[in-house]
Amino acid sequence: MKKIGFIAKNKVLAQSLATLIRNDPDMPFDPYVLLNFSQAVIDAEILGIDVAVIEMIAETPTETGIVPSLCMELRKSNPDCQVFLLVPQDSKESCDTAMAAVNAKTADDYVFLDTSLDYLLAKLLAL
Repeated sequence: MKKIGFIAKNKVLAQSLATLIRNDPDMPFDPYVLLNFSQAVIDAEILGIDVAVIEMIAETPTETGIVPSLCMELRKSNPDCQVFLLVPQDSKESCDTAMAAVNAKTADDYVFLDTSLDYLLAKLLAL
């Protein structure tokens, strides 16, 4: 069973996804909720996370670069961890950042936050 970590500031989103996965016997994941971005890399390494699902937030000037640097740090500390981004579709900057991360191979894939739950789960299962 793969360990999946939901790295998010949106507690409701992360906890809901973790609960959904935990309660579905067909999902081959053991979910963890990691709500502290500054500690997420250490938590993921200690827990042995196989898949990191990162919620991209609409970054403020003080938060610019958090997600790209988080992706790079996850790759350095755990190269076998697959990085998956949840991207706000109405933010051009976030979309550009997600595409750049996938092109640079610091992230493996992404979906927009307005996608269906079935699609998100299918993408996670394909990782």
